[in-house]
Amino acid sequence: MKLIIAEKPSLAKAIRDVVGRDYTVTNAFGHILEQAEPDEYTPADVPVNPKTGKKRWRLEDLPIFPQQWIKHPKPDAKEQLMKIKGMLKEAALVVNAGDPDREGQLLIDEILEYCHYRGPVQRVWLASLDETSVKKAFANLRDNKEYHTLSQAAEARSQADWVVGMNLTRAWTIRNSGLLSVGRVQTPTLALVVRRDLEIEQFKPRDFFEVIAHCRHQNGDFLAKWKPSANDGQGFDEEGRLVDRALADKIAAKAAGQGKVLRYEAKDSKQSAPLPFSLSALQKAASAKYGMSANQVLETAQALYEKKITSYPRSDARYLPEEQHGDAGRILSHLPIPDQLKTKVSANRKHPAWNTGKVTAHHAIIPTGDRASGLTDAEQKIYDLIWKSYVALFLQDYLYKAIGVTVSLGGEQWIASGRLDMDMGWKALYGASAADDDEDGDSDGKAKLPAMTTGDAIAGQKGEVQAKQTKPPARFTDGTMIEAMSNIHKFVTDAAAKAKLKETSGIGTEATRANVLETLVKRGFVTRTGKQIISTATGRSLIKALPTDLTDPVTTARWEDHLSSIADGKLDPDKFMGAIQQMVREQLGKVTAGVSVSGGKSGGVTGGQKKAGPQCPDCKTATIILATKTGKPFVKCEKCGSAWWPDRNDPKKLGSKWEARK
Repeated sequence: MKLIIAEKPSLAKAIRDVVGRDYTVTNAFGHILEQAEPDEYTPADVPVNPKTGKKRWRLEDLPIFPQQWIKHPKPDAKEQLMKIKGMLKEAALVVNAGDPDREGQLLIDEILEYCHYRGPVQRVWLASLDETSVKKAFANLRDNKEYHTLSQAAEARSQADWVVGMNLTRAWTIRNSGLLSVGRVQTPTLALVVRRDLEIEQFKPRDFFEVIAHCRHQNGDFLAKWKPSANDGQGFDEEGRLVDRALADKIAAKAAGQGKVLRYEAKDSKQSAPLPFSLSALQKAASAKYGMSANQVLETAQALYEKKITSYPRSDARYLPEEQHGDAGRILSHLPIPDQLKTKVSANRKHPAWNTGKVTAHHAIIPTGDRASGLTDAEQKIYDLIWKSYVALFLQDYLYKAIGVTVSLGGEQWIASGRLDMDMGWKALYGASAADDDEDGDSDGKAKLPAMTTGDAIAGQKGEVQAKQTKPPARFTDGTMIEAMSNIHKFVTDAAAKAKLKETSGIGTEATRANVLETLVKRGFVTRTGKQIISTATGRSLIKALPTDLTDPVTTARWEDHLSSIADGKLDPDKFMGAIQQMVREQLGKVTAGVSVSGGKSGGVTGGQKKAGPQCPDCKTATIILATKTGKPFVKCEKCGSAWWPDRNDPKKLGSKWEARK
């Protein structure tokens, strides 16, 4: 029997519809194995919490570094795993049909390892699930061993997250008597939000002025902005903004009168269609246009993939392999291109997006050409973004004249810029929203200006002083948060680190960033207010309490780079895990007695110097006196985790015992 193990039922169905009876097809349900709990690695004599039935969390048991990692079937997947195990006993050949990424590779590999399968294994790489793509993929099966480093990278990621999360969450929770979740990617992501929010709240706006001349030319009116000369030093701030109102009024008075055009340039320019979407680019676009969360976009793109109408969604690439350019005619013929543009779409046009050298493990997200019907509102919105970005590649560049004008009025120079549309090209596909799709963000350069010639006379109608204020940075949204995680170098001040981080993958991956945001929301560290993502008091207190290097995105981004190196076969995963363990040891050493966090969901305590309390009757060690977030004192043993209220008659003695929550 030749057995195909697909990652999920929908993938199995898409494969079964194509391969027929040549193979037996079964499936997992995503990861059906999970890492064992820390209790399986800690000593047998650790006391058990009677309420939870699990071992108590104690600093003396940290760090926990498994020597032999243990995995167990998820409770709801045991039956399916046993079915797969039975089929493997009859299999002469297995085909790994996990999703085409690190996790998909590991997901099937770990099943084969758990079931002790030692027969031949091949790999099918399914970038799309339409019939044509599935047939091509099965015609190009590869030895599964060629993808072993992908599996190693996914395993290293899982183990690193476990080691960081389990050890540091326990350490900080024990110190603060309230659950404080610490994660390898989660914590620096939260730090980005907290720092942005604090920057906004501490921002002090500064007044400045712009001086505008209302100009009239024989071909039409236009506005021009005053251009300070190189000698104008008085009345300006360090950023070159005019801050002197009296000077602004004086300049504005010069705008009325006769003048002339000193310079008029109309440069032929063009703009190619934007590159097709990676997942992060799609999440940013859908967040801005529709207010969709990153996770909504991912789930919707996954649904479109499983319906066979778009390609694999968890892609970090915005380029396409040149060998797929030949499929363009077939795909375009099945897309809902407006009638007025059909004759302008050319399947022979080759946009710069077709560049095999810039394609990673996956290509950009594109339509497959299969018919799209019965879509939900969210699916239709995401599908529209995807198919339009593909069609735009086959339309002519947007052509325009970039216009620059300098005029003289009252002995001062005034400038204006604009553009004159010549051929809308690909922008015609987006209609009135074309401006929203510009990536340059240059609104000043889009004004309509009359045709002029250098030397022409103009009349200054009046001058106008516009009072303005500097603005703080914008709150994060799902889209800008994903972009920030992808381009973490933009948030680093050290020049050397910034240069290095430009070469990395950022923090998290295309497949995990949306889930990181959802985790922060679920754990109460951030909240969504409309489109905005805003840190909570709990999130801010956590970041304030943690050591800077644990919240620093530079460290996490470099880890992501190391994981990529493992996937590429350039780094030994044991070396990576050794570095992670060393970092955890160092962080555990920084969990000092004087730090605590307020606002936690589980009764967090307020900051302050900890005082020694009476001896713990259970383990005979000193206790510490803390305070709840309402200021009520209590006594806690840091070794065994037991806690008591002080005795009502003698605060130096222990009173009634209560269970410190974790």
